[in-house]
Amino acid sequence: MALAFPPDPGTVVICRFPAAGTVVGAEMVKIRPAVVVGRALQGRRGLVNIVPISMTAPARRRLWHVPVSVAAMPPGWREKPGARWAKCDMLTVVSLERLSLSASARHGGHRRFGEDRVDAATMDGIRRAIAYMFELF
Repeated sequence: MALAFPPDPGTVVICRFPAAGTVVGAEMVKIRPAVVVGRALQGRRGLVNIVPISMTAPARRRLWHVPVSVAAMPPGWREKPGARWAKCDMLTVVSLERLSLSASARHGGHRRFGEDRVDAATMDGIRRAIAYMFELF
Protein backbone atom coordinates (compact mmCIF):
# COMPACT_ATOMS: atom_id res chain seq x y z
CA MET A 1 0.00 0.00 0.00
CA ALA A 2 1.41 3.38 -1.03
CA LEU A 3 2.32 5.94 1.61
CA ALA A 4 0.28 9.10 2.03
CA PHE A 5 3.06 11.02 3.77
CA PRO A 6 6.86 11.14 3.59
CA PRO A 7 8.48 9.19 6.45
CA ASP A 8 11.05 10.87 8.67
CA PRO A 9 14.72 10.72 7.65
CA GLY A 10 16.33 7.52 8.93
CA THR A 11 13.19 5.43 8.43
CA VAL A 12 13.77 2.18 6.57
CA VAL A 13 11.06 1.63 3.95
CA ILE A 14 10.42 -1.00 1.30
CA CYS A 15 10.76 0.44 -2.21
CA ARG A 16 9.33 -1.15 -5.32
CA PHE A 17 11.98 -0.15 -7.85
CA PRO A 18 11.21 -1.04 -11.48
CA ALA A 19 11.64 -4.66 -12.52
CA ALA A 20 14.75 -5.78 -14.35
CA GLY A 21 14.35 -5.28 -18.07
CA THR A 22 12.48 -2.00 -17.63
CA VAL A 23 15.41 0.14 -16.50
CA VAL A 24 18.27 1.75 -18.35
CA GLY A 25 21.89 0.90 -17.62
CA ALA A 26 22.85 0.48 -13.98
CA GLU A 27 19.64 1.88 -12.44
CA MET A 28 18.41 0.25 -9.24
CA VAL A 29 15.99 -2.64 -9.72
CA LYS A 30 13.61 -4.92 -7.76
CA ILE A 31 11.93 -4.62 -4.39
CA ARG A 32 14.42 -3.71 -1.68
CA PRO A 33 14.77 -1.76 1.57
CA ALA A 34 15.86 1.86 1.43
CA VAL A 35 16.65 4.62 3.93
CA VAL A 36 14.72 7.89 3.76
CA VAL A 37 17.28 10.70 3.66
CA GLY A 38 15.26 13.81 2.84
CA ARG A 39 12.69 15.70 4.83
CA ALA A 40 9.31 16.75 3.46
CA LEU A 41 9.66 19.90 1.36
CA GLN A 42 6.97 22.29 0.19
CA GLY A 43 6.26 21.92 -3.51
CA ARG A 44 7.45 18.28 -3.57
CA ARG A 45 4.23 16.57 -2.60
CA GLY A 46 4.38 12.85 -3.15
CA LEU A 47 8.17 12.64 -3.56
CA VAL A 48 10.91 11.55 -1.19
CA ASN A 49 14.71 11.12 -1.34
CA ILE A 50 15.98 7.64 -0.52
CA VAL A 51 19.19 5.63 -0.52
CA PRO A 52 18.73 1.96 -1.48
CA ILE A 53 20.08 -0.81 0.72
CA SER A 54 21.77 -3.81 -0.86
CA MET A 55 22.85 -7.19 0.44
CA THR A 56 25.48 -7.41 -2.29
CA ALA A 57 28.77 -6.29 -0.83
CA PRO A 58 30.63 -3.75 -2.95
CA ALA A 59 33.46 -5.26 -5.00
CA ARG A 60 35.62 -2.53 -3.50
CA ARG A 61 34.36 -0.54 -0.54
CA ARG A 62 34.22 3.19 -1.22
CA LEU A 63 33.36 6.25 0.87
CA TRP A 64 29.77 6.11 -0.43
CA HIS A 65 29.15 2.57 0.88
CA VAL A 66 27.80 2.65 4.44
CA PRO A 67 27.20 -0.56 6.43
CA VAL A 68 23.67 -0.88 7.82
CA SER A 69 22.83 -2.96 10.89
CA VAL A 70 20.66 -6.04 10.43
CA ALA A 71 18.60 -4.73 13.38
CA ALA A 72 17.45 -1.77 11.24
CA MET A 73 15.97 -4.05 8.59
CA PRO A 74 12.23 -4.70 8.33
CA PRO A 75 10.80 -8.14 9.13
CA GLY A 76 11.51 -10.52 6.28
CA TRP A 77 14.77 -8.72 5.50
CA ARG A 78 16.60 -9.01 8.82
CA GLU A 79 16.40 -12.82 8.80
CA LYS A 80 18.49 -13.11 5.63
CA PRO A 81 22.21 -13.70 6.26
CA GLY A 82 24.87 -11.27 5.14
CA ALA A 83 25.87 -7.65 5.50
CA ARG A 84 23.73 -4.74 4.34
CA TRP A 85 25.04 -1.67 2.58
CA ALA A 86 23.51 1.75 2.01
CA LYS A 87 24.50 2.53 -1.59
CA CYS A 88 24.73 6.32 -1.26
CA ASP A 89 25.92 6.69 -4.86
CA MET A 90 22.42 5.49 -5.84
CA LEU A 91 20.59 8.30 -4.00
CA THR A 92 17.33 8.86 -5.84
CA VAL A 93 13.95 10.57 -5.70
CA VAL A 94 10.91 8.28 -5.83
CA SER A 95 7.18 8.64 -5.59
CA LEU A 96 5.56 7.75 -2.28
CA GLU A 97 3.53 5.30 -4.35
CA ARG A 98 6.65 3.11 -4.62
CA LEU A 99 7.12 2.95 -0.84
CA SER A 100 5.61 0.97 2.00
CA LEU A 101 6.34 0.66 5.70
CA SER A 102 6.85 -2.63 7.45
CA ALA A 103 4.26 -3.72 9.97
CA SER A 104 5.10 -5.18 13.36
CA ALA A 105 3.32 -8.16 14.83
CA ARG A 106 -0.01 -7.34 16.41
CA HIS A 107 0.21 -5.96 19.94
CA GLY A 108 -3.10 -5.58 21.72
CA GLY A 109 -4.97 -5.99 18.44
CA HIS A 110 -3.08 -3.20 16.67
CA ARG A 111 -0.19 -3.21 14.24
CA ARG A 112 2.51 -0.60 14.38
CA PHE A 113 4.07 0.66 11.15
CA GLY A 114 7.37 2.22 10.26
CA GLU A 115 9.37 1.44 13.36
CA ASP A 116 12.44 0.28 11.44
CA ARG A 117 15.14 2.95 11.54
CA VAL A 118 18.88 3.22 11.17
CA ASP A 119 20.70 4.42 14.27
CA ALA A 120 22.10 7.94 14.57
CA ALA A 121 25.68 6.87 13.76
CA THR A 122 24.57 5.12 10.56
CA MET A 123 22.45 8.10 9.51
CA ASP A 124 25.43 10.37 10.13
CA GLY A 125 27.57 8.09 7.95
CA ILE A 126 24.94 8.18 5.19
CA ARG A 127 24.80 11.97 5.34
CA ARG A 128 28.60 12.21 5.16
CA ALA A 129 28.65 9.83 2.18
CA ILE A 130 26.02 11.90 0.37
CA ALA A 131 27.98 15.08 1.09
CA TYR A 132 31.07 13.41 -0.34
CA MET A 133 29.16 12.29 -3.46
CA PHE A 134 27.94 15.84 -4.14
CA GLU A 135 31.22 17.49 -3.08
CA LEU A 136 29.52 19.39 -0.26
CA PHE A 137 32.36 19.06 2.24
